[in-house]
Amino acid sequence: MKTLKRYLLCLLPFLTDACKNPIDGIQLGFKDPITQGVLELRLIDPAGKPLPKQINVKLAGPDASRIVTTLNTNRYKVNADGILLLAASPQSSPSAQQPLRFTVVLESEGYLPVVQPVVMTSLNRQVRTVRFINIPLPPATLSAELTAGRAGTDGALTTTLTLDTPLQSGKVDNASLTLPMGTKLTDRDGQAVSGELAISLVHTDTRSGNATAQVPGGGLMNNVMPLIAGSQSLGLMRVSSMGGSVTIEAYNEQYQLARSFSQPVRLTMELNPAMRHPQADRTIRAGDVIPLFSFDALTSVWRQEKPGVVVLNQQTGRLEYQADVLTAGTFVVGWADSICEVGPVFSVSSKLKNVDVNYRCEIVDAVTGQLAGSFYASANDGAQIRITAQPRNRRLKLRVFDETDAWGKGTKGGLIAESAVGTSCDVTPVSLNLGTLPVPPPMKLEFQFSCPKGMTLDEAALPAILRTQYSEAGKNNWRELVTLTRTQRNVTSYKLKQGRKYDLRASTDGGASWPYRQNEYLLDKAQWVFKVRLESYCK
Repeated sequence: MKTLKRYLLCLLPFLTDACKNPIDGIQLGFKDPITQGVLELRLIDPAGKPLPKQINVKLAGPDASRIVTTLNTNRYKVNADGILLLAASPQSSPSAQQPLRFTVVLESEGYLPVVQPVVMTSLNRQVRTVRFINIPLPPATLSAELTAGRAGTDGALTTTLTLDTPLQSGKVDNASLTLPMGTKLTDRDGQAVSGELAISLVHTDTRSGNATAQVPGGGLMNNVMPLIAGSQSLGLMRVSSMGGSVTIEAYNEQYQLARSFSQPVRLTMELNPAMRHPQADRTIRAGDVIPLFSFDALTSVWRQEKPGVVVLNQQTGRLEYQADVLTAGTFVVGWADSICEVGPVFSVSSKLKNVDVNYRCEIVDAVTGQLAGSFYASANDGAQIRITAQPRNRRLKLRVFDETDAWGKGTKGGLIAESAVGTSCDVTPVSLNLGTLPVPPPMKLEFQFSCPKGMTLDEAALPAILRTQYSEAGKNNWRELVTLTRTQRNVTSYKLKQGRKYDLRASTDGGASWPYRQNEYLLDKAQWVFKVRLESYCK
């Protein structure tokens, strides 16, 4: 690491005068970042508020000492974008036979701690999105409670613990959890979770228009395992009528997470009386049995659980759902339908090759003409557009428009083509001719490195990877642009539009920091050159 003491870097395209140093006093890393065995945690506040500036990061678990930053240090930090990058140390080679097991802990005043277990079984990159919940200021449909308890050396609770989610302004429904005294808590290896405990309960209700927004998968449950062990997977399912969800978590001072309870613990959840019973074609009432599904965040496994029942609380007059569970994790109350994992599939023919923007698509029910969904997809020649999560036996058409996810409408702007009919669950490719879709104008991007007089460029000292992102000027809405290497510093992209203003930033450490930045630049040519003059890259 070296501290820049003089203004040596100029990021103004095509110009070397009027050069201001945007990184004065910042520590720049000149070592190559670790690119294999990377864990990327993306923190979000589910209420849409900014993340706290101070987030403490800790690692626990058996292999915590073998986890580093992407610059091979132990200075773990959540960056300004809410991203934490971790990696297996260069001396480690995780495999299915010898995995790396550790726990990431994120803490900040007023927030529900994140205790995220991780297992690395390969050097593939893992990306996870993690909720960082502000307990006093959650979103309108969510509430969280955190309490303390104690367990003996055998993991048995020394007293009965009851958690009630707090009353929140605008939130009507709540939930509670009761763990009886003597309940033994064990981890995934069957070891007792003993000592001082933290137990949390997070509840989401269904009073908003997007009831599944806070549920893992957004209401899609992949590869659901049945209640009866050994039975065939139920495949992909979509929640069709939901009563709510809860997440239960318990851990000790060593951040050893409990997985199992030795006896059933009672979960109670208030219900929206307008919830539909799809099988009876009416609203719910006392005595109804509603399915229960669990989700294990570590293994990403969904499972059917023993269903609970709707009861009428005689004191409050409210309908409640009661169920007994034997594990920690996320639980979703509701009915779900089996749907297609993939199909139909559309095979594209077009004039586009290696165009790195996606085009707006609409899926339309061929029988009713109703819109079944919209998204963006590649329109490159030979690309396959795979439709997922559709009801069975549905006949569908695909429409593609000259409108991209990068800069909006192209020269034609409207509908380019509509496909023939395909059927859900059928993966036989349906041809889609996009021959009239115009090829968008390319933009050349180049990083030019130069040296002071008397010095020459040291190719080996250049960053191994230069990752770039762009945003519309002043909006701070960063999106991936291109990735350059020390040997390939000239790349073509179609994501930028000539005549518009952009901000651009670049990272040499895989995205942990972004020291190179260019703001408010008007792209008046089909080329964007960044001139870097830095002695550290010279010899």
